[in-house]
Order: sequence, then C-alpha cells, then structure tokens
Amino acid sequence: MIYSNRPLSEALSLVDASERVIDDQQYRIAGVYSFGKGLIRRATINGSQTAYDTLSRLSAGQVTMSKLGAWEGAIAFVDESFDGTYVSSEYPVFNVNKDDHDPRYIAHLVTWPKLRSQLVTQGSMARRKRTTPTQFLAIKVPLPSIEEQCRVAAKLDEAMSKLTQAGSLRRNAQVSYKALQESLIAHASNPTMRTVGSIMELKRRSVRVEPDAVYREIGLRSFGRGVFHKPSVTGQSLGTKKIFAIEAGDLLFSSVFAWEGAVARAAEAEQGRVGSHRFMTYVLDDAVADADYLRFFFLSVSGLEVLRRCSPGGAGRNKTLGIKSFHAAQIPLPPLPEQQRIARMLLTAEQISQRFGSEYEQRAEACRVSLLNAAFTGKL
Repeated sequence: MIYSNRPLSEALSLVDASERVIDDQQYRIAGVYSFGKGLIRRATINGSQTAYDTLSRLSAGQVTMSKLGAWEGAIAFVDESFDGTYVSSEYPVFNVNKDDHDPRYIAHLVTWPKLRSQLVTQGSMARRKRTTPTQFLAIKVPLPSIEEQCRVAAKLDEAMSKLTQAGSLRRNAQVSYKALQESLIAHASNPTMRTVGSIMELKRRSVRVEPDAVYREIGLRSFGRGVFHKPSVTGQSLGTKKIFAIEAGDLLFSSVFAWEGAVARAAEAEQGRVGSHRFMTYVLDDAVADADYLRFFFLSVSGLEVLRRCSPGGAGRNKTLGIKSFHAAQIPLPPLPEQQRIARMLLTAEQISQRFGSEYEQRAEACRVSLLNAAFTGKL
C-alpha cells in the first residue's frame, strides 16, 4: 500500500498553551531530547526562578518541539507521565486533530528520522537556526485513513513494547552485574587491612615536550566507564602543559573526579600515550595486589567511599584527591589468589555486560528505525 503524503498541518494545529508565571507557584519543567528520544524530565522550579514571563503547559496527547533542535529530531509526543509539565516559549505546542488522526500514529510519526530530515537546515550555522511552527506544519508526511493509522499504530505499539521489554532486561542484567561486583568485593575471604601506599606507588613519568612531536593523550570517564583517547596533538599546541607517560598495567585515577569513579586500568591500547598532571598513575606491588581487583574495589561502594573521604572540598573540580590522605587510607585486601579469582569472575561478567549493552543499543536502534520506515511506507 502506498500512502499519500500530506502537510502535517492536517494532523496537527498550533495551540496557545501559555500561562503567566506566578512567583510562588511550582512548575515541573520538561525538555525534548534530540533524535526522537522523547521528553526530558527537568527540575521543578518556583516561578521566581525563571526569567520567562510565561510558560506553556503540556497536556497528554499533544506534540511539542524545540525550535532550535527540531531539525535533529527534538520533537516529542506528550504521554500521560508528562501531563501538566511546562516548557518555555522555545517549545511550540500542537494539538492532534483526533477526528481524522490517531494520536498513537502521530506519536510514532514524530520520531521517524525521515520526518526530521525535511527540517535539516543548510550551512555552517545550522545549530543557530530555528524551525518555526509554520515550517514544521508545512512538511509532508504519510497520512493514510484513520482506520489504517489505527492498524499501523497497534502494530508499532506492540513491536516497540517488545523493544522496551528487551531494554528492561538489559538494564536488569547491568544491575545484576553491579550486585555481583559488590557481593564479591564485600565477601572476599581473609582480608587484611593495608594502607594504599603500602601496596602501590605513585609513578610520574615526566615527558619532555618537543614542539614538532605528536602526542596521544588519554582521558578518564567517571562512573567506571574507563579510558578514552583524545585526538593527537603537537607539542606546540600543548604549550607549557605538563604531560606524563602511561604504561599498560597502570592503575589510573583522575585527581579531580576519582570520587565519582574516574578510575581505570591502562590496557595495551594506552601504552605510549600520555596524560596531564590530573591523571595519577600508580604501579602496584604485584606480589601482593592485583590491578584488576583494585580497579573493581575502588569502583565498589567501599572503594568509592575511600576516594570520597580522601577528596575534600566542595563539588566538582574542588574535590581533589589528597595524595597523602589517599596513601594513608586503609583498605581490606584479601590474599593475592583470592583477588585474582574475584578479578577473573568480574572481568568475564564485565565483558559480557559491555558487549550485550553495546550490541543491544545498536540493534535496537536499527530495529526501531526499520519498523518506522516500514510503517510509514505502507509495508507494515
């Protein structure tokens, strides 16, 4: 079946949902993710906390978009969970013509990549250009009869529900992996208390920067997400920045974000790379300590608490890891064979969790887009 393309204005109409802001009234604020990923739940604010004179109240069954981000898919259908939330005037609000169109069909339609592709602005200043409601409503989209819309929406609802269920299983698997990590660390056999400084040494391998040489820097992600590689730079671009060599096997800590899990073990891929003075490189006494075990320990609840205690100060970049207090901190260390046993188990579980997670995200997105393409070209 071939669907006729008609202006979106046949299904949606711009509505004035604005309300004057009252200083002592609370407003649950929402935003819109790009790439058709729906609405964002932001903080609840008092009217006195916004500079806007008016805010628009969203109702379930409406559609809203970001004027700045519509071209990259910042368009969303309002479900029941966002009923009564508010957006700024940068987010036009639209009602669905329910007499001739199924809101469920429209909810899927506004997430379709081919819809947003019609809104892509041209030129280098694209991100500064806004999509107006008139431009949005003028694009042509497949709008079959309401009976056909209902049929397609029912099939999409069923298929997307299965994808959501699969996503829940993936998240449950990640929770189970984290629970396994905590359990194995907490119940390790025969631990003895050792100071951090007695089992590993801070090793600073200063690198002399040559203006014409090329250097490959690393960074550390928070929350145990590991090392990432920065683009290569010349010594000239580094200027007076101090850098230090990284070697495979080093235990790495970000001095400013160790307290939130910016901890990793350098792999072979990091051999020969460099880091700034913000990245602390430790070499372990491998007769008593296993680097993988210690990485998992410092990413556990107990280990993060040690790092937080040793990172005084306020929030963010003021919470710098105190080297002396860190070296003096005592941690429970099981015998080396027990460390290695736990590390092997957790490495296997981590690899499975990461592989399953990345593969699921890629396949789920490809499946979602394929379903939408089939649905709106009459092939579902």
